[in-house]
Amino acid sequence: MTQTPLKILITGAGGMLGTDLSNALGREFDVVGLERRPVTHLATPYDICDLTQARKTREAILSHKPDLIIHAAAMTDVDYCEEHHDEALENNVGATESVVSAAGEIDAPVIFFSTDYVFDGKKKGEYDESDVPDPISFYGKTKRMGEEIILRDAKRAVIFRITWLFGIWGRCFPKSILRQAAEVKTMNVVHDQAGRPTWSWDLALAIQELLNKKREKILAPGREIFHLGNSGSVHWADYARFVLKEAGLSTVKIKEISSADLNRPAPRPANSVLSLKKAEKVLGLKLRPWKDAVTEFLPKLREALAAQEAKAKAQDAEKENTAS
Repeated sequence: MTQTPLKILITGAGGMLGTDLSNALGREFDVVGLERRPVTHLATPYDICDLTQARKTREAILSHKPDLIIHAAAMTDVDYCEEHHDEALENNVGATESVVSAAGEIDAPVIFFSTDYVFDGKKKGEYDESDVPDPISFYGKTKRMGEEIILRDAKRAVIFRITWLFGIWGRCFPKSILRQAAEVKTMNVVHDQAGRPTWSWDLALAIQELLNKKREKILAPGREIFHLGNSGSVHWADYARFVLKEAGLSTVKIKEISSADLNRPAPRPANSVLSLKKAEKVLGLKLRPWKDAVTEFLPKLREALAAQEAKAKAQDAEKENTAS
């Protein structure tokens, strides 16, 4: 039996995860986005909407009346959140309250993306969904507060905790490593934090699969938490070595340092490895190993960066011609 086409609204539609969700889901669903500012790379139709403005958020959501809301918008710069509490609260807590409230008015289920940073990182094994959150950074605290809003107020919702996200459309670790490799022969990378690198495109495909094969799990009343990510785990220094090797830059050396040596404003959990067993058992979602994902990602990243550079040069040339 053919399923009724879903109308899906994606917040943060121009971000790293939002863009991949828009591109993947837009191939077979009716997708519309909300984005704070104009973005040139997004093919999906979207409205400009600042989610920290509750009234405008409500109006935007109610005007579209989506069958499903995917709340991918967030302030994810961990160090910035640590030093700008008010902004972090507005973007990660206030915005979530507004989205959940509007969703309740139209009885739309919500998919919410959270983070491994809701845990303190002290556990010796993998974190499962029943472990008690205890965030150590302000970013982690705001995301946990967002989870609590979902668990308390949403009529129908799924929370996906994701970890060490990388993708084309935003800041990420592989981009940072490649940028530094163009400037230095040795770089310092921490070795005392472990996690699962996860490609935003693989997450988007997993959500697409979920909506095709297990839609009833999203549409059913109640609230559920799942951990989702590419399989396998690694610490940052070895992750950097793998990126350099796959990019043909093995001559650049990695010097392992501790998190204390790095001295970042926000503390990070030493153990960010989330158990993926529940998502595989209940939802049938099993993402490929992170190494396979990174290997496919890097050539696509180079293509995207080259295209962006060519576009920028063309725009500069057009400005010069117009000025003359």
